[in-house]
Amino acid sequence: MKEKILIVTGGSRGIGRQIAMSALEAGWRVAVSYKFNKTSANELVQKSNGRAKAFPLDLLDSETICPFFSDVCKEMGVPSALVNAAGIDPGPVKIGELTSPFIVEMMTVNVTGLMLCCDAFLNQLRENNATHGASIVNISSMASTIGGRAGKTVYAASKGAVDVFTVGLAKEVAAEKVSAFSVRPGVTITDMTEKLLSNPENATKIKSSIASQEMAKPLDIAEPVIDLISGRFAYASGSLINLGGGGFVF
Repeated sequence: MKEKILIVTGGSRGIGRQIAMSALEAGWRVAVSYKFNKTSANELVQKSNGRAKAFPLDLLDSETICPFFSDVCKEMGVPSALVNAAGIDPGPVKIGELTSPFIVEMMTVNVTGLMLCCDAFLNQLRENNATHGASIVNISSMASTIGGRAGKTVYAASKGAVDVFTVGLAKEVAAEKVSAFSVRPGVTITDMTEKLLSNPENATKIKSSIASQEMAKPLDIAEPVIDLISGRFAYASGSLINLGGGGFVF
């Protein structure tokens, strides 16, 4: 494969980091965004033999989004694919205890930020007449299929919005030969879930709710994503892909 450029938002940690690493192994050049994890992002860059670069991005500040994509294009070239892996999950908050700041932050990062990243990416492709064959993968969650686990209603709602947006996005850009997918991981073993899964009772309960009785590893999510951005599944654009170990038992 001729080297193409992939942008991974949230590529300094968790699922995003593994997607970036897997893409490098598959022959891509990779631009990763970071907010707090600059050290982790730089470690990935150092191991890439010059094929990855890290750029700052804060999805709570929409003014950073267009400059991020512009900097990637200036320093690396026109990208061919975007994976929106940046997102937050501050933890469970039950109905009756919700606050406006909690909801606004969740929606700003997980929904508004993702939408604006797609918009900026597509505008960049259009400016360079490079839409043909491009791909977008939005990382959603299996939470969107059940309304979330206890206290995770707002998180599930944010991911439900990602799913609906992705379907509409795929329709809008189909004529430009751009494909768009929503990938829904189940509970995945990352630093984001470390606190939750450190409690053996929680880990056992979650495993029992998954058909395969296993939680995902980041590589379980990254490998299908790399396939989706390859271009081989362009006709499946608009698909919502469940990566949940067979789904929820209850």
